[in-house]
Amino acid sequence: MGIYDRDYARAGQTGGRSGGLLPHGVRSLTFVHWVIILNVAVFVIDALVMARGVVMPVHMGDRFIDGLDPTQIQVEVQRPPPRPASGSPALFSVPIRDVASKQMVGERRYQWMPPLQAVGHFSTAKAFFGLEVWRFVTFQFLHADSTHLLFNMMGLFFFGPLVEQRLRSRRRTWAYYLVCGICGAALYLTLNTAGYLFSAQVPGFLFQDMHTPLIGASAGVFGVLMASAFIAGDATMLVFFVLPMKIRTGAYLMCALAAFNLLMGGANAGGDAAHIGGAIAGFFFIRNMHLLKDFFEVFGPSKSPGGQGVFRPIGAGVNQAQVDAILDKVRDQGMHSLTPAEQALLRRATREKRGG
Repeated sequence: MGIYDRDYARAGQTGGRSGGLLPHGVRSLTFVHWVIILNVAVFVIDALVMARGVVMPVHMGDRFIDGLDPTQIQVEVQRPPPRPASGSPALFSVPIRDVASKQMVGERRYQWMPPLQAVGHFSTAKAFFGLEVWRFVTFQFLHADSTHLLFNMMGLFFFGPLVEQRLRSRRRTWAYYLVCGICGAALYLTLNTAGYLFSAQVPGFLFQDMHTPLIGASAGVFGVLMASAFIAGDATMLVFFVLPMKIRTGAYLMCALAAFNLLMGGANAGGDAAHIGGAIAGFFFIRNMHLLKDFFEVFGPSKSPGGQGVFRPIGAGVNQAQVDAILDKVRDQGMHSLTPAEQALLRRATREKRGG
């Protein structure tokens, strides 16, 4: 990537400011715009297809008669209906029978879900034990209802530009946001697995059902909120549009409330586990931004030394790898962090790029 290919080196680039709701042209869309567009689009698509009766039965686990070992018998499971009858509940079950005796020995549970939610929601059983690892990312773009969507997108709209401006790159802001969401799912998974393995009621452990679904952008939003507390902690925010409070105070208070609800096993304790996981990741990564550099290299060739195409000469004595390393240092630590030798190399590369 050349000097003038960098987001913060382009003429007219504002380093991540949202620029309003309707920017001119796709190229001017910021991280905040894209996240809101994608979340709203997914929600609308699922709502439209569900309104037409298009839903999918999602397997939510099996339950057997107490004391029965299902591995010791041959069973048959009734197939679920292709679509729900009018007025049928979201949760339903079909019988599991012993092939030999034809007696019912358990039930297979299902939940009707719209298609995108069915293939994208996160659960410990599907994402971890089922190795459907894409769910660590896709659950972040799904929402239960319009209120759930609205509050998450409002949080992104107000605080996302601060983070994008600090990171100075849409790509790195995406990495930060997705990592926070992934860490939120990871904490949920950890506490859910612990709750499944240990039947004793331990504060903070989640249910005993590894099929319980998790959806929502809240883990990433909590990461963005924690970053805002670090970037502009003394600025004022209006909690519930009424109560003025410093961003730092508001962010830590919201995390404390989430932790309290999680420990008490309150409503949406699973969601609060994801909130805390996202907040912890946000607290760490906004202070260690350099660790986000290679996040997307999982999906493409490495740009680190030794990878293909790294040493592209700019001119005599200057190569692209050196310039990229210096520009990354500027982005992470500022111009004041450069040594005299690095400043001289950057000036020489700039002159050569401009042809003079």
